[in-house]
Amino acid sequence: MVIIPGTDLCLGLSGIDGKPDVIPEKAIFLNQVHGNRIVIDPAGGESADGMIMSRGYGIPALRVADCLPVFALWDDCIGAAHAGWRGLAGGIVENLIAAVDQPLRWLIIGPCICGECYTVGEKVREAVFRGDPAGGEEHPDCRLDLRGSALRRARRASGEQFQLINIDECTLESTSLYSVRGNETAKRNFLWLAEIERGEHIPQLNSEIECNSPERRKN
Repeated sequence: MVIIPGTDLCLGLSGIDGKPDVIPEKAIFLNQVHGNRIVIDPAGGESADGMIMSRGYGIPALRVADCLPVFALWDDCIGAAHAGWRGLAGGIVENLIAAVDQPLRWLIIGPCICGECYTVGEKVREAVFRGDPAGGEEHPDCRLDLRGSALRRARRASGEQFQLINIDECTLESTSLYSVRGNETAKRNFLWLAEIERGEHIPQLNSEIECNSPERRKN
């Protein structure tokens, strides 16, 4: 798990080595459909790819393999979005941020397939480029950088004042995470944002995790 500095929240992750019982009982999952719909205080099972919850309402959780998991934190709300190329092209990140009328405090980006590994066709690239502030300039040839595109979209939608946790791990290259492209599995990695339980030990951020203030962020 990764603690969100200055908060009582932590990010949980269960991949190949994870046990089902580590997922919180109160975790709320959506029926993810690769769209751009955001639901408020969901009961669970709604067909959507993003959710906003009032603090204390529940635990937002995502099922992902190579798609990008995005979590957001405001003063009174927490949110989550499943952002594959279709979701990004449809504005899922922008919709998540626009759903809350407060300054965004934290953006947490989890593991996904990296820009060097994610080969796609030109029509897919063009669909994502249309809403990306950088267009195609920051994407490798014949590939898509989901992580970079999501971050640029978030900055355009909310400004530069939020802080960032970027778990820069590629699901295709990882031996501990599920990847559809890597092993053609139907299994998924689970991520959730929950309150830290009293007495729970949270490891320090490791070298694969960037925790940046706005002043230190470069891209």
